[in-house]
Amino acid sequence: MHGQQGFTLFELIITLAIAAVVVGLAAPSFSSMIQDNRLSGQSLDFVAALNLARSEAIKRRVQVTLCKSANGQDCVVDAGATNWGQGWIVFVDNNGDQIRDNGVPGDPILRVHGDLAGNNRLTGNFNFTDSIAYQPSGDTVGLGTGTLALCDNRNDDALSPAIVINTTGRPRLIQVNQSVMTCA
Repeated sequence: MHGQQGFTLFELIITLAIAAVVVGLAAPSFSSMIQDNRLSGQSLDFVAALNLARSEAIKRRVQVTLCKSANGQDCVVDAGATNWGQGWIVFVDNNGDQIRDNGVPGDPILRVHGDLAGNNRLTGNFNFTDSIAYQPSGDTVGLGTGTLALCDNRNDDALSPAIVINTTGRPRLIQVNQSVMTCA
């Protein structure tokens, strides 16, 4: 006859205590990883919207605009606010005014993106405060170059993505410290 097999209550408590300590040590770095992945995904969403606007402008031979939008229908024009975190829309800008018109024939919406999760902020510099428009050539409309910074609530030396748009309208991602960026 063999003795009983299994754990004693004391062994189980010690094992659970060790597991709790290991999980407690891993949780802060896991939280940071989640924030980093969220920033990465959001920056890729915005770059995809820029690439869509640029390619549709070339394909349709008409101006296509990407603008801030809180409701997914209309552009938000607020000279003092540079935060794109409320969301954006990509639309065919038939009259080239960088404001979506709902009337006939109207400006059809190509893509809608809602607000950014985690209260993250996407702020544009003076060239990209309200909208980014692409000409049929693929160039941006009279803006030259510009940068949009994507920040979260850490405000530390964490690396965050920034989207740089060059004079030909092509976006690219770079990584910079949040402490160096303007994250108003």
